[in-house]
Amino acid sequence: MAKQDAPYWLSPLVGIIFMLFISPFFPVGGPIVGGAIGGYLGPPGAVRGALGGLIGGLVVAAIFSVVAVVGGTAVLGPLGTLLGLGVAVLLFALALYFGLLGAVGGAIGGALKAWTVSNRRAAW
Repeated sequence: MAKQDAPYWLSPLVGIIFMLFISPFFPVGGPIVGGAIGGYLGPPGAVRGALGGLIGGLVVAAIFSVVAVVGGTAVLGPLGTLLGLGVAVLLFALALYFGLLGAVGGAIGGALKAWTVSNRRAAW
């Protein structure tokens, strides 16, 4: 069994932090690169990287949705609270968007790490 360098939750956490700060400026590149960073820092393999990217993307989608609800309520008052159904649709759309793009990036990062680990072993 391979020894892990860091706990598994650490890699999605780094991806989440990257996605939170970069996604508002680069809407497509932020989730993909954040997922790739999280996937590369996690255990090697495309599937494990995709899982880390998916977890990170879903957490970021939930955070952005909560910000939208609180912001809508603060700006629109009770009317903003009544628009919660629209925010539920927004949550679903954001979960698909960030989750899928994060999973793609995570798969790329996990596959890249598996490739580098296998090349490092072949060099020895």
